[in-house]
Amino acid sequence: MAGSGGFQSDVESLKSEGTNFVKLGEDFYASVERLINGLHALGAGPPAQADQQPPPEKKSFSEGFVSGLTTFASKADAPPWGDDDIGEKFGVVYEGVRDGMYESMGHLSSKLQEIGKALTSMSKNHAENEDFTDALMKQHVENEQAWSDPTAQAPATRGRFVEASNKS
Repeated sequence: MAGSGGFQSDVESLKSEGTNFVKLGEDFYASVERLINGLHALGAGPPAQADQQPPPEKKSFSEGFVSGLTTFASKADAPPWGDDDIGEKFGVVYEGVRDGMYESMGHLSSKLQEIGKALTSMSKNHAENEDFTDALMKQHVENEQAWSDPTAQAPATRGRFVEASNKS
């Protein structure tokens, strides 16, 4: 709809862009989950869904002892950056940044979806408002209290005003 030289809006564009924003938020969230799960596969973080994490393998003490002597099984739970002094310092910084990134990317995804829903709602509300305003403009109701143009007075009234001004 278009106002006379003023504000203009395209309801269909608002509606379609709202849908696009919701889809963008959903796609972004799916990408974030792929990133989280990819980092998990590398051993650099938990999975996107905590229930996806497999339970630890149960071994008897003797199995663990023998495998620890013959393999690097004792380092199996160590992060990819190592568990030495430098690795631990790196891990503290990395995990803090990673966790903050996960949180902010999840928040961004939800906000994109909220924007999309708000645009869709805005398009609906604007269309309803335009229809209501159009209906009001088309109806004519006589309003005796409404403003009237004082220069459009009846001729008899003008004559009395002229006569009154000539007497003074």
